[in-house]
Amino acid sequence: MYHRVAALRVDPWELAVRPEAFAAHLAVLRETRQPLPMSEFVARARCGTLPSNAVAITFDDGYADTLRQARPRLALAGVPATLFLATSFVGQGVEYWWDELARSILERNDALDEAVTIGGTVCRLTLAAANDAAGDSATWRASEAPRTDREQLYYALWDRLRVLRAPECDAAMQALRAVLRAPAPRTDDLPMTASEVRLLAADRLFEIGGHTASHPVLPALTPAERRHDIGEGKAACERLIGRTPPGFAYPHGANDADSRAAVAECGFEWACTTQSAAVPASVADWYGLPRLAVLDWDAATFAQVLEGASA
Repeated sequence: MYHRVAALRVDPWELAVRPEAFAAHLAVLRETRQPLPMSEFVARARCGTLPSNAVAITFDDGYADTLRQARPRLALAGVPATLFLATSFVGQGVEYWWDELARSILERNDALDEAVTIGGTVCRLTLAAANDAAGDSATWRASEAPRTDREQLYYALWDRLRVLRAPECDAAMQALRAVLRAPAPRTDDLPMTASEVRLLAADRLFEIGGHTASHPVLPALTPAERRHDIGEGKAACERLIGRTPPGFAYPHGANDADSRAAVAECGFEWACTTQSAAVPASVADWYGLPRLAVLDWDAATFAQVLEGASA
């Protein structure tokens, strides 16, 4: 499971793998594994013909760097991949909110003292000036306790935003954008445009899967909202690429019994979680497939983790 192929100043969720590291990962896979498209991986697992060294590469969300950085390296290695696309972000012209928030807070050197309304609650944003905020937070990961006021503020805001419905989240980000005034993002940091999605989907090495429309925490929604967001994402994928996406990945990895049932009811044949493990030889739930989360490892570390997961 990958998200980004990029070199970032701050990366609290460890979403990015540097381009040179990604190329090294592909070399390891070419030497030690049999890469398959995810749909073929599942089909062969279902009929009992999956090779023991099979592997499938997936990307979540739909970052422009999937097209610009990952695709040429995959093509050079001849390795297929699947993109699980969150469709509401396509062509929006601003970053995914979790990235914009990280860059606006963790890379901010200026002091801050503002109030914004998030989900109906007024939140006070207070920070002292810093000499190198990004340098201070370069090694911090959101799985760890915050060490600085910026890290604490970022995590508190992220935790509020992630459970909001899409309109509330958009409104909150507009309010935050107005007071944080972050520099413009790099082009590769944005979601793909519709034409870029079509270009990627036309590549024989890529297939597209569903990832909802608005990237919500599915268990936090009502059953009707769940099915609407999953179905809207699927329909948008079909409009974009002209075919039905066979598989799905849960945003944030968050799922429960009704989320899995909703994915099946919306017509997906299988679904991936973020449970970091190898797919077992005997799959009990085709709507709960694990994926090994790949970090910014060198080739030796990647090979060691891959071998350990397969043992």
